[in-house]
Amino acid sequence: MAKSFGCSQEGCAFEIHSEDEGEIVSMVREHAQNVHGMSMNEGDIKSGIQEMH
Repeated sequence: MAKSFGCSQEGCAFEIHSEDEGEIVSMVREHAQNVHGMSMNEGDIKSGIQEMH
């Protein structure tokens, strides 16, 4: 089943959809660092992943 993660920073429209949770974690980490200058741990990212219906 596909999963998604959307950036919670105000005004940011970044969203990723994938069946691979590892890909989501990797892409969110890259986005957070490159766009927002932040680092995110895997647990925080995984807690924000939602299953798409």
